[in-house]
Amino acid sequence: MRKFNRDYNQRKALFKSLLQSLITWGKLTTTLPKAKVIKRLFDKMVSKAQDNTLSHRRQLAADLSSHPHADRLVDIIAPLFTDRKSGFTTMEKVSIRRGDAVVMATLKLVKDLPVVEAKKEETKKVTKTKKTK
Repeated sequence: MRKFNRDYNQRKALFKSLLQSLITWGKLTTTLPKAKVIKRLFDKMVSKAQDNTLSHRRQLAADLSSHPHADRLVDIIAPLFTDRKSGFTTMEKVSIRRGDAVVMATLKLVKDLPVVEAKKEETKKVTKTKKTK
């Protein structure tokens, strides 16, 4: 596995945050070497999430350090890929970054995430009352 000029804890935190972004948004734009590593890690996580056992859910929550992300992976993302064993993401080269000329890539889920409607907050109508003397 690539080191990305980081120590173990920094590398682990980097991968964790990139995986959380991919789980949340369904796509991710990063450098090509990072995208290759994240693709590999994400495929392993989705394969584990497809089993939908309590122990795998807890392992995913520990790997991601986030129960909501693990729940989203198991409950929403993994059921989309019941017909697949691997290849849950696609990677395409986007551009070359201007500052350091590194190749940028976008990592997307093969199937689009279902749109979740945000809860509409009830707006309270404020009526002005006239003060009478």
